[in-house]
Amino acid sequence: MEGHTGPVQVVDDNDPFVPNSFVGSFRMEMHARGSGEQAAEAPMNMHYWSSPDMTLITMASEGAGSGPQTGIQILNDLKNKWTYILMTDPKGNKTAMKSRKKKYIVDEGLKDKYSGTFTVTKESKLIDGHKCTKVIATTGNGTWTGWVAKDIAIPFGDIANNMSRGAMQQGWQNWEGLKGFPLEYEMADKDGKQVMQVVVKDLQIGAVDPAIFSISDYKVMEVPGVHRAP
Repeated sequence: MEGHTGPVQVVDDNDPFVPNSFVGSFRMEMHARGSGEQAAEAPMNMHYWSSPDMTLITMASEGAGSGPQTGIQILNDLKNKWTYILMTDPKGNKTAMKSRKKKYIVDEGLKDKYSGTFTVTKESKLIDGHKCTKVIATTGNGTWTGWVAKDIAIPFGDIANNMSRGAMQQGWQNWEGLKGFPLEYEMADKDGKQVMQVVVKDLQIGAVDPAIFSISDYKVMEVPGVHRAP
């Protein structure tokens, strides 16, 4: 199935299977604020698990445990080209909405507009034992500032695209120029009024328990082709 959302074309992902280059897990603690003030609500935690052929993403409020939480989660089966929206209702009933995995083809003009130029500064600091260098990227959508660990061989661009394909369509970012993995970063809009601060925690590199990706206790329902991105 194919569709268009402005300058982004949405098509079924029929590309040959390529294993994830990152295998492991981490948590991103996200703080949103506007007009220079910290948001009143508690920070959100995004949990990310990855095996060679699976990714699992879930959002949880502050204080949630380290494993997958009840609520809505997104499971991508990269080998078989399926995406599952996993839902658990208040009674504990589990449902998985299954649809063909999509890929997003971004218009070249949008790439030119939002593709960032990375500036590596001479500033550095130690984060969780990793020497991190301050890197700044300015795009048509705003400014990204990150503290990047070059000794962590994780392709941040692939992970960012898995996490936020919908956001890509609002403000596409080309991460190919980023060398290393950011342990802290901040995204600010062009006016500096809306800011998202992110801190990476609980980073684990290596095999993930396969049970994390199991949907054996979910009732699976297939969804017809969708013509818009999530």
